[in-house]
Amino acid sequence: MINLKIQRKKRAKSSFSMPFFLIPISFFLVEVFAFAFLSSAGSFPVWQFHLNDAPIDWSAVNFWPLAFGALWAVMLTGLVRAMPGTLASRIAYGIGYFLPLIYAAVQTGYFLLFKQMLWLSDFRYASEGSDYFSVLLEYPAFWWLCLIVMIAFGVALIVRFPKRKEEHWVWNATGALCAVIAICGCMLLPNAVFFHDKEVRYAGSDYGRAQSAQAAYDNMFNCHRLYQVCGVFQTAVKDVYTNFIYPITPGYASAQAAARQEIDSYFEARGDHQENEMTGIFQGKNVILVLMESMDDWAIGEHTPTICRLMDEGINFTNFYTPGYGGVRTFNSEFCANTGSFLASTGGYAFDYVTNNFDQSLANQLKKLGYSAKTYHYNDPNFYSRGVFEPAMGYDEYVCYADYSDPADKWALYDEEFLFNHEEIAEDFLRDGPKLNYIITRSAHLSYKYNEMLSYYALKKYPDYRGLTGSEEEDCMYVKAKIVDDLFARLIAELEADGELENTVIVAFTDHYTYGMDDQQLVMDRSEVTDALLVEKTPCFIWTPGGPDLEVTKTLNTADLLPTVLNLMGVETQCNYLGQDAFDENYVGYALFPNGSWVSQGIAYNVSDNHLIFLSDDAPTATAEFQKQMSDTVMDFIRINNLILETDYYEQ
Repeated sequence: MINLKIQRKKRAKSSFSMPFFLIPISFFLVEVFAFAFLSSAGSFPVWQFHLNDAPIDWSAVNFWPLAFGALWAVMLTGLVRAMPGTLASRIAYGIGYFLPLIYAAVQTGYFLLFKQMLWLSDFRYASEGSDYFSVLLEYPAFWWLCLIVMIAFGVALIVRFPKRKEEHWVWNATGALCAVIAICGCMLLPNAVFFHDKEVRYAGSDYGRAQSAQAAYDNMFNCHRLYQVCGVFQTAVKDVYTNFIYPITPGYASAQAAARQEIDSYFEARGDHQENEMTGIFQGKNVILVLMESMDDWAIGEHTPTICRLMDEGINFTNFYTPGYGGVRTFNSEFCANTGSFLASTGGYAFDYVTNNFDQSLANQLKKLGYSAKTYHYNDPNFYSRGVFEPAMGYDEYVCYADYSDPADKWALYDEEFLFNHEEIAEDFLRDGPKLNYIITRSAHLSYKYNEMLSYYALKKYPDYRGLTGSEEEDCMYVKAKIVDDLFARLIAELEADGELENTVIVAFTDHYTYGMDDQQLVMDRSEVTDALLVEKTPCFIWTPGGPDLEVTKTLNTADLLPTVLNLMGVETQCNYLGQDAFDENYVGYALFPNGSWVSQGIAYNVSDNHLIFLSDDAPTATAEFQKQMSDTVMDFIRINNLILETDYYEQ
């Protein structure tokens, strides 16, 4: 009798299964997980509601993603129930649950770092950031807790999958019917979201496009804006169709031809570039292009005497912005400075366009004049695929310092040392003939901790910076900026010793602001701005001995750098560029961001909270007409930028 009871208990235990209602709940929780970290009340993240001193204003929260998530939960549950047999249902559930969960985890994790989302086409290059895996350890404990609970919940449901009391076609048909109804709901619900576009000023005209839900949904110009309309499930599906399925359909070819015509019309309406008093003033000089990794404007000052001198004696662009298009901030700016176009805002890494014709690039334009062109950087050529992409942009060679150094030679890793401490690299850099040398620095790269490798090296060289400000991150940023300054001092000394200084022009720009600092409020305070949009302003200057001493206050962006340099070099080209020459009197100047925000003529507009910021007493009146014009400008700019890449425009 006792053995019989034990056997019955074992059978009861082995037959235990989860209740079926947990399946739709689990699907919906994926959306809730994404919502917690991707949504906000104004500028305050939803997941931090418990940290806010004041009660969170839930009326300011956009709950539409949860509505779409509920429909997707019903749809996926119906599909799971429609499967023939428990095994098929279990497999369908595992796929339907864990793929969206992985997608949500990557998106929320990326958003916590960069305040933007990735397109699926960017995911393929996630390994490019593997060197910064340690950043994961700095994610909020709440994020890790939620993710672990979600994984455990899904595994438990698969292991103890709900058993069917009876197998009947009616249940399968009911599941399929629920899925169909939910699909119809997902197709119709966006119209309910679009209804609120009427609350946007001038929504009946093009003015409202930048912040309208319908523009975000139809044009897909920004992944996070799309998520705010339709949630994480539907964002992923639209991404798959637009970037993976549609390009292989027959209608794609005709769309390409129409896109080329649209680009032509855009440039024709803007008119041809006209020569100005700055045209050709650097003609024939050697060019050194320097990407100053993470060098924010607030870090330049008493700690960077050489850079300050070059800015003071050269052309200093004091309102230069580096908008972040695509999913990789550094390579986005690198790509734009060299080719004149940003990465596509619709997703995809620049390598997707590696077979494009880049005849318009700085390297290719100068090589037509007899220049040689080389890139210099410490990192492996596989990182960001630079070993392939730099030649694609016209550079003759990507010179990796690690290829020339003994692993024991630690100096080979640092900016102010590796260029000239190795005889072969130094000779190559100072080679005969007209040349373009492109230096990619690393000294100011994240993270900003005393024990981080770059910080450790810099503090060993300048120990007085430890404890200088009372902030570990601020100390590290200043000492790293000091190392970058040492590079410029060394560069000038070596050029002068070689007799090349007088015949050289240095073009320096930054890839992005210091987004790698944990204390972003400190970044805003040091930048002396009150809006997150304005921290995107970064240093940019052009210097040559005895060259013009100018302070250019016009608002500019990374895309303007290439046409400006070509004008200064006196390069005549038939190429049209998205950006414009900074010295073109007809160009008012602007910085245009992939989410629809903009800065121009002393006024900034942040689309995330729909407000204007006046930066100058001389700013024009922000009339409705002016705002509509800027809205048109930013949306056209984003679209044309994307089309230039998609159509391989410069192949013409």
